[in-house]
Amino acid sequence: MKMKKTVLFMAMVAASLHGFAQHEVGKLTFIPKVGVNLSTVQGDEVYYLKDGVGTTKLEPQWRIGMNAGIEGEYQMSKQIALSAGVVYSLQGMKYGDIEYQRNYTSTFHTVNVPLLLNFYVVKGLAVKAGLQAGYTIKKGESYELQEGGGRWVSYKSSGSIYKEFDVSVPVGVSYDIERLRLELRYNHGLTSISDLKGLPSTHHRVFQFSVGYSL
Repeated sequence: MKMKKTVLFMAMVAASLHGFAQHEVGKLTFIPKVGVNLSTVQGDEVYYLKDGVGTTKLEPQWRIGMNAGIEGEYQMSKQIALSAGVVYSLQGMKYGDIEYQRNYTSTFHTVNVPLLLNFYVVKGLAVKAGLQAGYTIKKGESYELQEGGGRWVSYKSSGSIYKEFDVSVPVGVSYDIERLRLELRYNHGLTSISDLKGLPSTHHRVFQFSVGYSL
């Protein structure tokens, strides 16, 4: 009886593994995807005077955005695949409110081009790493300042203090179930996006979760 249960369990495991997508060697698969971002900018710190005495530092905070695009994956062997794609990413950061400023948000509408090497640990489960180029097609800052009489006034800027181009290292993990792909990826900025001389370098930091479908 115990042997029968063991055989039945192994059969169920084999059947479940068979349901995981495994691309054939030499096959090129296209995967449209959409998801959400959690992003910030590391190193972009703000110091301000408080009541004219001393300084206080504001740390960049995380903000939520979205991502959408398409990637192509070429299966070079049973365990290794090479992927490349074009992905739109809405990213940026926030700052906490201070006495005379509130609701600060920076926004980067960025097109990323990732190139990754994917290693399939087991059927359907892959870890990946590579290099990514990003170009910001639109950027900006929005905030409110307190003026005379305690009145709050909204302002916007073009984000000219930031560069359009950056390079990052994406690392992540994906899990395929049939044609569905669930993926978590982290993009670690290598190049500074600050365009102001004499200030500390600043880099994008982005977590991405996406759902894709293999065509």
